[in-house]
Amino acid sequence: MTNPETNSPTAVDTAPITANSAAAYHTEQRYEQLLEFIEAAFPSHKVRVESLPGDASFRRYHRVYLEGKTNDESVSTDSKGQALDPSYIVMDAPPQLESIESFVRIDNLMAPKINVPTLLAQDVEQGFLVLQDFGSIEFAHLIAEAKVKQDSGRIDELYRWAMDCLLQLQTLDIEKAKNNFAVPDYDAATLKREMELFTEWFLPYIDQELTSETQTIWQDFTGALIEKLLQHPAVVVHRDYHSRNLMQDQYHSAELGVIDFQDALIGSYTYDLVSLVRDAYVDWSESQVEAWIEYYWLQSKQVHAATAETLTEFTSQVNLMGIQRHLKVLGIFIRLAERDGKARYLADIPKVWQDLMIEMKWLRQHGDTQTQAFIEPALQWLQQHIEPKFKQKFA
Repeated sequence: MTNPETNSPTAVDTAPITANSAAAYHTEQRYEQLLEFIEAAFPSHKVRVESLPGDASFRRYHRVYLEGKTNDESVSTDSKGQALDPSYIVMDAPPQLESIESFVRIDNLMAPKINVPTLLAQDVEQGFLVLQDFGSIEFAHLIAEAKVKQDSGRIDELYRWAMDCLLQLQTLDIEKAKNNFAVPDYDAATLKREMELFTEWFLPYIDQELTSETQTIWQDFTGALIEKLLQHPAVVVHRDYHSRNLMQDQYHSAELGVIDFQDALIGSYTYDLVSLVRDAYVDWSESQVEAWIEYYWLQSKQVHAATAETLTEFTSQVNLMGIQRHLKVLGIFIRLAERDGKARYLADIPKVWQDLMIEMKWLRQHGDTQTQAFIEPALQWLQQHIEPKFKQKFA
């Protein structure tokens, strides 16, 4: 239930709230208010509340079990007349830290196309939500189980399931998303600000500074990259579509549950694919990743008229988008560790660096002339100056 890309209200905070200081907002008084909210949401039921482990955000989650009716005549249905499930998830997001308004808004946008949690009750002012409980089996658990069994067929089936779901999401009308649901553009300023997390957090962590010469290389590289990315076909972007944010819906097992979508933007049709197949938490052979990229490209041609004409062109688009994402994630994982005290994300950095290098090297060899021109000096800088210090730090 976390988006490590945007674990705080803004990408760059002037007065950041740490994990420790955030705890001050989750007071005993607030918990009592939460219990009152839950009881009001289920007036005809006895409930049991179980607190769940935290994530990279400042939200807290609880599972509510409906353990019986308060009287025999009470009705076990929601406001739409649908039968109540045995359990629900309650989100507790103190409004001083982050608003649940975007979660509610984007949930309503995506619900007609994909399986996002049904909202049973909400109090936006207090920051409380009761939502559908997908259970505890993540997509990550399903693929881990298939890996242990060495069931490549099952792994491929799972990833095609996730990619087909993503393609459904991408059929949303982007003008409707902008005008009716206030979904912003993944514009040049946002792309640039996110990549700056690499220079602001990752480089200092490995004791590396930008010189005037390397600052020029960095600016030329990121500027040219952004120019390329803004030419991609635009769709509604989930923004963190990976193995920990996809769930097997426990009460509707044929459907893939999708969570942590509140930071959605209008951007490249390759962004969420990169998040899925170059997942920071799961490692696959490059041949397998390429096979999934090809599958997605073939399916995308049936959904998006503007899909790249050739697989090479599409792969180039995927890798260009991947560079932007992975530079950002490298910075964010350091920020989570250094600022928020969540050092566990440091263990995932070598995988993210590996993906970045794969993408850069592929583009140096297979990208068009324009792409090769801005990739080459940046790759040389990364390999000659950044990679040695990265290896020292993460040996």
